[in-house]
Amino acid sequence: MIDREPPGMALWLLRRWASPYQRESLLGDLLEMYRAGRSRGWYWRQVLAALILARARALRSLLRTGFATAVLRLVNALLLAAVIALGIGSLTQADPTRIDKHHSRSR
Repeated sequence: MIDREPPGMALWLLRRWASPYQRESLLGDLLEMYRAGRSRGWYWRQVLAALILARARALRSLLRTGFATAVLRLVNALLLAAVIALGIGSLTQADPTRIDKHHSRSR
């Protein structure tokens, strides 16, 4: 087993937004699988799925009033967009060793 840490932003999102009833077991299971060799992309997909499911459950429980439904849908859409943007941003990293031929030409 490799002793490595999962992406910090993903951990923060899980601690903040995952279901409180399953949070600790989810964090432990994901950490175990990540250290067993799973990729960062896999970890982010699991985090996104857990957050979407947690928000969907919260949405279902609050669907009793029209105003609450509209507000919750807006909040969920914004949260989902932020999580996806953070996940994509963490997976796309600039390569500092890459030399751009266009900018390296002398004039």
